[in-house]
Amino acid sequence: MNKIILSLAVFSVYTLVVFSNNILYAQFESHPELEWKTISTKNFNIVYHEGTERTAYTTAKIAEEIYEPITSLYDFKPKDKVNFVINDLSDVANGATDFFNNRIEIFSSALDFELRGTHNWLRNVITHEYTHMVQIQASMKFPKNMPAIYLQWLNYEKERRPDVLYGYPNMIISYPISGFGVPAWFAEGTAQYQRQATGYDYWDAHRDMILRSYVEDDNMLTYNEMGQFSSITSLKAESIYNSGFAFVRYLSNTYGEEKIKDITKDLGDVFNFSIDKAFRKIIGKDGDELYNEWKAFLKKDYAMRLKGVKESKIEGKLIEEKGFANYFPQFSPDGKKIAYISNQDFDYAVTGLMIYDKEKKSSKYTGILVGSNFGWSPDGKKIIYSRRNYPAKLDETYFYDIYVYDIEKEEEKRITIDRRATSPSYSPDGSKFVYIITKDGTLNLEITDEKLSKVERITEFKNGEQIYNPKFSPDGKKIIFDYSLEESRKIAQIDLQTGEMEFILDEKGYDFRNPVYISDNEFLYCNDKTGIFNIYRYNIQTKENKQITNVIGGAFMPSPDKNGNLVYASYHSTGYKIALLENIKDSENKPIVNYTPPDRLVTKYADSGSMPDEPKNKFDWNKLRNFNDINVPPYKSEKYKPIFNQLSIFPVLRIDNYTKDNNILDMIKPGVYFYSDELMSRLSIFGGAFLNRKWERDLFLNFRYDYGMPIASKFFEDIGFSPAFVFEEYNVTRKADAEVVAGKDSISIGVSYDLLAFDLGFEFKIFNPHHDLKAGYQFQKYASLID
Repeated sequence: MNKIILSLAVFSVYTLVVFSNNILYAQFESHPELEWKTISTKNFNIVYHEGTERTAYTTAKIAEEIYEPITSLYDFKPKDKVNFVINDLSDVANGATDFFNNRIEIFSSALDFELRGTHNWLRNVITHEYTHMVQIQASMKFPKNMPAIYLQWLNYEKERRPDVLYGYPNMIISYPISGFGVPAWFAEGTAQYQRQATGYDYWDAHRDMILRSYVEDDNMLTYNEMGQFSSITSLKAESIYNSGFAFVRYLSNTYGEEKIKDITKDLGDVFNFSIDKAFRKIIGKDGDELYNEWKAFLKKDYAMRLKGVKESKIEGKLIEEKGFANYFPQFSPDGKKIAYISNQDFDYAVTGLMIYDKEKKSSKYTGILVGSNFGWSPDGKKIIYSRRNYPAKLDETYFYDIYVYDIEKEEEKRITIDRRATSPSYSPDGSKFVYIITKDGTLNLEITDEKLSKVERITEFKNGEQIYNPKFSPDGKKIIFDYSLEESRKIAQIDLQTGEMEFILDEKGYDFRNPVYISDNEFLYCNDKTGIFNIYRYNIQTKENKQITNVIGGAFMPSPDKNGNLVYASYHSTGYKIALLENIKDSENKPIVNYTPPDRLVTKYADSGSMPDEPKNKFDWNKLRNFNDINVPPYKSEKYKPIFNQLSIFPVLRIDNYTKDNNILDMIKPGVYFYSDELMSRLSIFGGAFLNRKWERDLFLNFRYDYGMPIASKFFEDIGFSPAFVFEEYNVTRKADAEVVAGKDSISIGVSYDLLAFDLGFEFKIFNPHHDLKAGYQFQKYASLID
């Protein structure tokens, strides 16, 4: 039989700009411009870049200390070493776990979030993320290197002509059967629950405030709303964390801590696709029944705890109810205006500067984004503040810098560049300002002027100390601020002449924050000693302490005027609002009945941490609770060598409906996707292969190298040019029947079509991280074979 081969080769060189929606904070990025090192311990690799030595060494110590307590709770140990990647390239506080590839990224900067209490950052985030790693791997239905199985259906337009085999795809359905099925609330609830005996995370006053407010207003998240994070605001996302933590605490306290492990294990049953089935098997009740039981308990419990508070409530009148992120209200020096930051209608906690006119009783948005505490100038003409750069730089980094807003001119002036500076506040004479800077997870105070003519370092912390909300005393001789290290916050004051620092309010287990001077010897502040954050007045000389508010939600960030009025941030079930309380002296003499808070830890597991099958003294819980992370072991550090992740396989059963005769057997096209990358995303490979019974194939392979220029790398790093190189290959074959007409006769023949394409190029960011410029070379070859 004769064969006729028709072929067409296409060569092209192309350049195009690709607009992509990158995630806000990239993770596991390569950053070839930095020197990376590795600390190897028995169970972990700690990969870090220059400048993060403190965080890296502390992470190694903490990870080994919490390894056994967490793995013993779930009776599961990861098969291979877990890799921590330490990042201090942006002013971002975050942790992320890739539980399929045994890698966790930790940002050095500590979390300062108005919906969370203050805990030791590294102890909390490392234990949180490692709990994710262990708990989710323990719940996997398939081997770890098979994350999911895909069922796919592809359909096409009905267009068919002699030159068109089939039409354009008009339907693509891809349904994953996931290798794990842990709902959001359970995953985050267990990660916050951790081990109760360590106390690195606990039911603090912020968490209790959020849940208590929901219960009081009868608008708790439903059982289904707790299960996923899609299409929600920042407040609702945090509420899923919050509700999940509370629900897990309830399950542990009511049915036993061992049930957390048993439910996790049952979720790993390949035939179990619902946590409700696990609940029924382990506890004997389904999810809705347990949720309703928990909800009824909360209503009864909070009603009892709040009875006295409701009878002696002292709170201000709301002057701003729009938005859920209304923070840092401050009277202007003349008391006629109140500045604050607010997210207004925005779904996320991105805040702008608002100015409220007391006489007009209305607010105006300045058009200026502000991301931290701020300060009025003494003459009331300017406001100094900070925010992160947006969009990010080309290397996807975000830094806080300081700006000044001229109220009359409505103009903004940038003061610092890449200073990583936040929370500025003017001195009483307006000649200088104090602010906070960050490096390797440690915060310090500096003072300078708007021209940056002289920068004076006030503190020399180096062990992860945290500072918040610095403010000058009225005489300009001292600075007061929040401080934390091991847990919670204290109120400290530093003498600018002697450099001596003293803790004014410091009581273990309680949180003191947001101090602001009334006079040289008196200040207002917030405290959670009763279980609810309220505002107090404290006299430094006499030690007199007076409670001013008694609220159901929470009262934060006080600011007094000269006439005895108070403005503050007031928490409700719909978020933070701004409240005005007039004549606070009257409030100080009213009788107050305070709140009775719930236990911070599940009491029966807080001391020994023992489960039924665990020896009571298996771990030194006292040592774990009373940790010392200033002194760390002298771990050996080496230059980082690439660590490759596993090859992940995704089996696929595809129904590809392009056949002319609609033969279901010809439509079935089983195949597989596969993927692997390097720990720091320097190299990655992604491909797929599909084949049906007619030997028609769909093949593709994508290889990416993202570690800068392979030659003259130092030169290109110095000029900021760090492209990623991409190689792509595609091969598709199809078979069809056709007729060849010869005079009056026609002959039925079979035709095989073969499309081969190669794509070689490089891409790099231009203008900002959301724009990629790609240049490359493309080769395509099309052939048909007639039998």
